[in-house]
Order: sequence, then structure tokens, then C-alpha cells
Amino acid sequence: MVDDTNRPAETRRNVLKYLGAAMGIGGIASQTEFDPFAHPVAALQSDGSFQTEERVIESFDGTELDTTFYNPDADGPHPTMLMTHGWGGDKRQLQPLAEVYASNGFVVLAYTSRGFGKTEESDGSGGQVNSTSELERQDASALIDYLADQDAVVTDGKNNPRIGMDGVSYGGGIQLRTAANDDRLDAIVPRATWYDLAQALEINGVLKTGWLRALDLGANRAPPTGDVAPEVNEKSQAILDRGFMTEEDIEFYRSRSPTNYGEIDTPALLIPEWTDQLFPVNQGVGNFRKIQESGADTTLIAGQDGTHILGQGENFPSGSQTSRQFVGRQALAWISAYLKGDGEPGLSTYHYYDAAAAEDAETPGEAFNSAEEFPPYESRELSYTMDETVELTGGDANIATIDREISEETEINGIPQLTVEATPTGEGPSHLFVAIRRVRNGEAETVKQQVTPYRLDEAETIEVDLSGIQGHFLSGDTFQLAMSARAGPLSAADVSTVFGGSVYLSTPEGSGIEISEGTEMTLSMPASQPLPEGEGMGDDEMDDSDDGSDGSDDGDMDDSDDEMDGGEQSDDGGSDSDSDDGSESSDDGGPGFGIPAALGGAGGLSYLLKQRLSSDDAAAPDPDQFDTEADD
Repeated sequence: MVDDTNRPAETRRNVLKYLGAAMGIGGIASQTEFDPFAHPVAALQSDGSFQTEERVIESFDGTELDTTFYNPDADGPHPTMLMTHGWGGDKRQLQPLAEVYASNGFVVLAYTSRGFGKTEESDGSGGQVNSTSELERQDASALIDYLADQDAVVTDGKNNPRIGMDGVSYGGGIQLRTAANDDRLDAIVPRATWYDLAQALEINGVLKTGWLRALDLGANRAPPTGDVAPEVNEKSQAILDRGFMTEEDIEFYRSRSPTNYGEIDTPALLIPEWTDQLFPVNQGVGNFRKIQESGADTTLIAGQDGTHILGQGENFPSGSQTSRQFVGRQALAWISAYLKGDGEPGLSTYHYYDAAAAEDAETPGEAFNSAEEFPPYESRELSYTMDETVELTGGDANIATIDREISEETEINGIPQLTVEATPTGEGPSHLFVAIRRVRNGEAETVKQQVTPYRLDEAETIEVDLSGIQGHFLSGDTFQLAMSARAGPLSAADVSTVFGGSVYLSTPEGSGIEISEGTEMTLSMPASQPLPEGEGMGDDEMDDSDDGSDGSDDGDMDDSDDEMDGGEQSDDGGSDSDSDDGSESSDDGGPGFGIPAALGGAGGLSYLLKQRLSSDDAAAPDPDQFDTEADD
């Protein structure tokens, strides 16, 4: 039925030393022999057979696009799916998902996006990569034109195929731009993608240097490579060299973002991931709100897959298999409802993976909770007045915490908001890093391993959204707001020097953040119970430490002057087996269904980087070629 001869094979070399990332399949160890295309997707596939044909299709400007056409054997015509891959990938990474749709009665056109797919054996698609520009959108519309002319495809009028799109990351970004400009789309499933690309790459003024380097590697340095437009490469390199974005840079990336598009009124199933470093849940919520405003049907599913992650171990995040099973089924149901008329999708407004529910779940659906709105709870407020001046320094990488003991089980679920007045010290840049942590049995864990940075250039009152999170605090746990001038002490990520040693640009030694005595700090966040009140600032509520491993009350203010070494991480990210922050031990059992590893792990990018760096003839890039200072 399907030609297997051209499927790429995974090599056997240990490459986790280059890229620490969950590939979307729990329990893939560095030594595992793994062919993602051999992993079953039987939970979603039906018995429907189909044929495939390689086709080169001319786009609107004559650019040749490399595609695979999947045609069900059952009598047609059929509704159709259009899909493209994540950044740095090609159409081969789409094969498992394309087969799911084709076996369920959809014509599928999987294509290598403009400029990508260059290997020794293939020229890939023509043109240059312009990073979700109008060119990429016009390519998608040209392919919709092409599908409208195919006898195998059902149409709803002249040049109007019944069509949906599904894809991850870059493929999700192309979906949203297309939906904003081409009203022929009947339904979309953007997974782990962005709302504001400028904010995703430089969050609150702090560069995600590790991800800028990973994206450069994924597109330019390891086959299949992309022919990236000089403007795109020069811009990203200039940003890395200077350490920040200019207004022109911000406009460039926002012009490629839904925040800048017109109305999107296509029914959309939006799937961000709790543990995503590049596009956190906040980005998915931005798209969710935009589509809600148009009046179109939309559902938000906050999943637990390892989509864009640098520097985490092989079992992170646990629950990814279960999450993919649920998400995959809902995506197929969503598309079937809108393209085949198979009834309502049967989804609430908001579904989210809950590790506490997953512990006793017998089916993937029981690991997800639902609500009729996001967030599911009202906002609760924690206020705190500093009775001492706290100095957070880039050299010491010390941590200041505000602790509240939980007396009644509380679920937090949504996007926290922090307000605090702070002053930069030294010659800068000064970056404040903030995380919500749970202390249980003396161990502090960052919830979902999400750390939010903020750049301070002058004294100001910071009002900032933190990364969206979900987790449970049991009676006896300590709810902890933790702050540092570096990300390392707050995260368990151990990012390779290939990517600069950190997700974020650091606060240099000699600079830092000062929060003065008498400053009032307010944290608001959706929670099922009110957050416990404190009795003002006491020594037992503020902890200046550099290990982050103990949230217990010690009655003393500890100003540690221990320095963290350049590539060293604190060990605060350890977790118990019942953790719900995304770092608990891996699911047992076989591979998940839906989008397997080929599309998990950075929408193809993390998997591809592992695959390419593992080949015997692929040399790891030299970290010295990047001269921007890295965080710990």
C-alpha cells in the first residue's frame, strides 16, 4: 500500500549530549534505536487503504513545491487535508499524520515548504525560506487551488475544495496566516505555534538565545537544510550579535504573527503545550482569544507533549504519550466534524492535561479535565510587602522566594500576573527571572519548568504575565514565588553549549536586580482556592539562597555569595513520581498515537536535530562561533 523504501532511518549514536529534548515519545533513551516512521498510529488509523504519489506542483510564482499526494482507495470524492512541517523539516516528517488522515477517508497533500528539504538526494522545494511571509501563505493558497481541480477532492463550489489543515510549529504558523487570508479553509488544527513571534523569541525584552541558535542550526547547518533568504539569516544573526531586538526586528517578526493579521474566522482546534519553552501556553491563548473574537468555533487544548524543549532529560515531560493519544483523537474528530459533517466535535471550550488526574486514568481522556472557559477559576491575589531590601545578582545567581503554606488542596490553572517595583544594578543588562514553585518534602520544583524573564533598563513598576501553568498543591505543600537574576537556578534545564548553554541571555556578573524595602508585590493567578494570606514579611517568608532545593522555614535571611559556574545548573528540578509540574517519571507502555516523534519535539525540529547530529558524517557545530554571553 505504501512505499517504505524512501523513509529515513534513525541512526544509533548518542546525541542527547547535543540536544536535551523530549522527542514526544516517553522513554526514548539516548541509545535507543528509533525509527519514528515505524511507530504505530493504529489507534487513529482505520482499515482504509490508500495510494501515494510524489508530485511536483508549481506555486503562484512558478516555484516548484515538493509534495506527496495521498489518495484513499474508497470511492470518492473525499474531503482533503493540506499540511506542511515544522521549521527545518520536510514533507517526510508529515508521513505518519498524513497516513492517519488518508486511512480515515481524506485526500492529503503533504508538502515541503518553500526553500526547505535540501539533501544530497533531493532538491526539496524551490524558492527561499522567508519565515511565514506572504510568499508562504500564497504557496498554501496555490495548493488549495490545485486541490480544487482534483477529481478525488469534494468541492463546495468552483475553486473551493472542502479542506482543512493540520500541523505543528512552523506548519501551524502557516495555517494561521492562510486562514486569515483565504476563507476557503473549513477547519484548522494549529499545534504548538505562535501568536506573537517577536514576543516568543524575545520575551519581555530578554532574548531566547538558545532557541535562536537552535533555529539557525535546524535551517542552515544540517541536512535537510533550507535555502533561507539572506534577510532572515542576517536579521537573526544581528540580533544574536547585539543581544536584543530593535524596533525594526520586532516589526519584522510581528508581521509574521497572528497578532498582526486580520480576522481569523475559521473553526480552530488550538493545541499549545504546558512545557513548551519557545511557544508557551500564553501564545496559544492569544490565538484562542483572537479566534473567539471572530465568533468562530474554537477549542483550546493544553497538552503535555515535549514540543519545543532544550536541555531536559529523556523522560521529560512525562505524560506526553497519554497527551498525544487524546490530542490526536480530538484533532481527527474536529476535522471529521467540519469536513465530513460527522456531528459535533463533542469538545468543551477548554481541555487540559492534568497529571493528578492521569495517575488514576484508565484512558487518555481521563487524564484531561475540561471547562467551559479559560481560565477555569477566578483570579486569586497574593500580596506581599518587603521588609528588607533584596539584591539578586548575576554573579551569585541567588534566589529570593516568597512562601505560603497550603492548608487546603489548591489547583492553579492559567496565566499568573506579577506586579513589582524593581531597579537594575550594575551596568546591565539586568534580567529578572520569575517562577512558581511547589515545595514538597523539602524539594522545590518549578511548575511545568516554566521560567519567565523580564529586562530592566531603569527603575520601573513591572507588570508582567508569567508563563501559563497548571498544577496541584496539596495540604502541607508550600506555594513559592521564586526570583533570580539568572534562569538556571529556577530550571532543571541543562542546555548544551551547542546552543549557548542556556535558553535565555543572562544577566552578566556585576549586574542584577534590587527590590527595595517597603515594596509591595502582587501576584494574581487563577486558582481553585484563595492563596493563603501572610502576616507581612518575616524572615521565614523570604529566602535568599542559591540552591533552590529547600523551601522550608529556617528563620534566617541567608545572603549566599556562592557563585554558580558558567554551565552549571542548580539541582532544584528533581521531582517525585507524583509530580504534576511536567517533570515526573515517564509513562510506561508503548508509543503514543496522533503525531508521533516525527512531528512532536519542536514540530520536527528537535527530532531532526537529534537525527542529523547523530549521523556519522555530521559534525556538531562549534559553540565558539556564537559570541553572545550565555546564561548558566
